[in-house]
Amino acid sequence: MPFRNPALFDQESGVKSFTVSVLLSGTAPATASQYERFWTAPAKCVVDSFVLTYSVASSSGTVQLEKVPSATAQGSGTNILTGTVSTSSTANTNNSGTISTTAATAELASGDSLALVNAGTLTSLTDLQVTVGLHWIS
Repeated sequence: MPFRNPALFDQESGVKSFTVSVLLSGTAPATASQYERFWTAPAKCVVDSFVLTYSVASSSGTVQLEKVPSATAQGSGTNILTGTVSTSSTANTNNSGTISTTAATAELASGDSLALVNAGTLTSLTDLQVTVGLHWIS
């Protein structure tokens, strides 16, 4: 059965919010090749929030949330956050990213993917968890 966008088929209940999370466990976050697409939108939606946490900080690493349309290489998509989020601050603390206020940047079309893009020195980064808040749109 194909996915049915709740924004189109359940008008009475208002906004349909949900979260998508990805975990790079253990020492996987210290390796740049571990950062990849982690979710593909089955229908139109908007990114509302971005939070990451980790158990051991990196030396000077950062993470960016990227929108990657179908047939686009990761790293060639659109940055959804207005800036990167540091992975070198206090461990076990929620670190929020600021979502772009440009609608076309924060909106995902059906088939667009979310990916993490890293930069800096990732050494020692452990147990990176990212949660992205979204809502469906028509």
